Amino acid sequence: MAAATLRRSSGSDPAQLAQRIAAALNVGITDMGFCWVTGLARDGSIVVANNYGLGYIPEDVKLPDRIKMATADEDIPAHVRGSWATYPILALHGWAQHHNTELRAVIATEDQFKGFDPGAPRIILRPDDIPEDGQMKGRHRLQVISPDAASKLAAIAPTGLSEVLPPPPTDATPPEDRRALLWFEVFRPLLSNSPDRAPVQLRCFITYADHAQELALHRAHTATDAADQRAAIADWIYWQHLSVLMQDATATGATV
Repeated sequence: MAAATLRRSSGSDPAQLAQRIAAALNVGITDMGFCWVTGLARDGSIVVANNYGLGYIPEDVKLPDRIKMATADEDIPAHVRGSWATYPILALHGWAQHHNTELRAVIATEDQFKGFDPGAPRIILRPDDIPEDGQMKGRHRLQVISPDAASKLAAIAPTGLSEVLPPPPTDATPPEDRRALLWFEVFRPLLSNSPDRAPVQLRCFITYADHAQELALHRAHTATDAADQRAAIADWIYWQHLSVLMQDATATGATV
């Protein structure tokens, strides 16, 4: 089924919103091998997942309030979510099963469907379905994975931001930025068909998240503007949460 079919649906049909979300998420993807897949559940819920770790959302992506992220759902044990890593369609079905519903449709591009049985009617995004601008109004990624932490940070006055940070190191030299190298290691398991690729990617992602924390903390310590400091702290907390989540997921040896 082509995505254009959805446009003939009723304006109140959540399928229309699901298609717009799916299309917007596919704009401007720069991470190697990265993809978003969108599911529409029979109860009208819209859930998304990608093939990079658990709870990972690119920095410039904001998810609207009603959109669920399968791997960020804290009602589902970390080891269960860990078994979905690198398999976004599996994540959608796992999320639906946990919430006692089924998928009405799975929305992705033709390339993203290759080699995968969606297990539900597929809606294929064509090139002309993808908008030029994929910006959406919605939640910062910290709000998606930890609403409580995001709310607490938002409530801190600018003058109190430094108080949430550990003492700065005596050496103010910036840490070496190794993100590009470590990010490639996160990508590499996607080249494998091994059933063990999920825990391999999660372990690589933990290393990346720990390094990203270090860089964000340095930015937070050295920021001269309150808005920049708040943004750096949000990133610092975000990467902390991802690291802990994926450590919890790998502690039980998650496999597909």
